[in-house]
Amino acid sequence: MAAELEELWKKLSFTEEEDESIVLGRNTTEAAIAIGKNCLLMKVLSHRSINIDALRKNLRMVWKPNKSIQINEVENELYLVEFGDGRDKKRVMEMCPWTYEKSLILLREFEGERIPKEISLWQSPFWVQIHNLSLKSRTRETGRAIEAKLGEVLEVDVEESGVHWGKFLRVRVKIDVTKKLVRGKKIVIEGGEQRWIAFKYERLPNFCYRCGLLSHGLKDCKEGNDNEDQVDLSKLQYGAWL
Repeated sequence: MAAELEELWKKLSFTEEEDESIVLGRNTTEAAIAIGKNCLLMKVLSHRSINIDALRKNLRMVWKPNKSIQINEVENELYLVEFGDGRDKKRVMEMCPWTYEKSLILLREFEGERIPKEISLWQSPFWVQIHNLSLKSRTRETGRAIEAKLGEVLEVDVEESGVHWGKFLRVRVKIDVTKKLVRGKKIVIEGGEQRWIAFKYERLPNFCYRCGLLSHGLKDCKEGNDNEDQVDLSKLQYGAWL
């Protein structure tokens, strides 16, 4: 409907009365801006239709807010979540990623200056484990350098010394969910030999083992026509090991 209205608007010849602009002052937006501070924009990364009543019930149960939350659809597949308590909003954002029916939920801050159809949600934070690093490379600087190639680095899980001795280095990074999952990277340390480091994603939702996209599962992938039950998972480029 929005696209149809826009096309219609382009074809119109305005009358003198229609061409007169209405100027909206600050007092017309104050209430929405104030409430917007406790709001998030939300999208479920799924090709399947979403039942908004079921979505509301599920998120209230999973998020367990101290006060009420309201969820409204402001555009096709775009929702606005209004929290009664800003602390609930903060906690929900800090505990991302979330899922609904195994599909990833995308969340971002309220954008009052834009109309809903102009708003795009395409990023989500994940804790990513970096495996197969040499001991001398398990530092905050290494984590930032490597994960910066995936997206915006939010945090590197190391001690105050800047070093972490463990089975892997752990980094929180905001990734582009429209792209294929990155399974690892080739690195060269201080002019030494090239080696492969592997990534593992914590709390990874449903994704496609064939193409590596988060927007659908294997059975909904357009790159293959075979029955999911007949697929040899060992021959696919992605898997549960991610």
